[in-house]
Amino acid sequence: MKIVFSMILSMFVTDGVFGVDPDGVKTVIEGGSLTLQTDFIEMQKDGLTEWKVNNTNIATINKGTGKVEYSDDILMMMFSGRLNLDHTGFLTIWNIRIKHSGEYKVESISSVGTKSKTFKVIVKESPLKSVEDKDEIKVLSATKGNSETLHTETELQEHDLILWRFGAEGSLIAKSDTEDSHTSFYDGDDGRFRGRLGMDSKTGSLTITDLETEHTGEFRLKIYSDRRIVFKRFTVTVSASGLSPGAVAGICIFILLIAAAAAGVVVYFQSDHYKAKKLMSKISKQLEKMSRYYS
Repeated sequence: MKIVFSMILSMFVTDGVFGVDPDGVKTVIEGGSLTLQTDFIEMQKDGLTEWKVNNTNIATINKGTGKVEYSDDILMMMFSGRLNLDHTGFLTIWNIRIKHSGEYKVESISSVGTKSKTFKVIVKESPLKSVEDKDEIKVLSATKGNSETLHTETELQEHDLILWRFGAEGSLIAKSDTEDSHTSFYDGDDGRFRGRLGMDSKTGSLTITDLETEHTGEFRLKIYSDRRIVFKRFTVTVSASGLSPGAVAGICIFILLIAAAAAGVVVYFQSDHYKAKKLMSKISKQLEKMSRYYS
């Protein structure tokens, strides 16, 4: 039994996982980019360099002429403009997705002979927690019970991957992929966002409804596109006050008016008791109206 185990272990060490050299195992997070390269194709001066994924040809470059050809229309639809085979023969996949996981093989046929290498590409989902992104912060104030929209200030493209995160740990709260028109929302560790999130399908802007003070914190946006990555950060402060800043200002002005009127009442009272009493009655009615309005 020990002999059999040693033979199996030896096969893994010699040939790598699934027959792939350990150096050829590439792991990337969805939305990122990946470049597959080897020394022998960079040094090749003539002949052909061919790339395959899961034994199907996807791209070929003639090193003598520099001409690049992409093949298999059905397979290319899966990559949809994400592939780039440069003059060195290096293959780059932009804005990668989980469906692009698989076995990639490059074969070089030239005057010096034939060489090949195989890569195992593993694309993982975005982590539920991440705090790697840094950018300028936009500060927003909101009122408890109201809604607040965090604007991306951009128009989404065909293959965009949109990620919204919250808090110091960068917990994933919303994710959308325009390629398959699929959007997912996450409640947060304590369920604070349950049933409160919405995302604009054209811009990726995030709306939080029925705000609570526990929604105060930092929101992070990351959009992966074919040739760019967009970062934004928002700090939202949710106030427990039931009045808007405008209403508070209105009340302050009204109080000042009341104080001025009260000073007039004193003067009036000394000269005409009846007129002062009538004015006090009017002020009392105004206060009653204000109380009903803000209650």
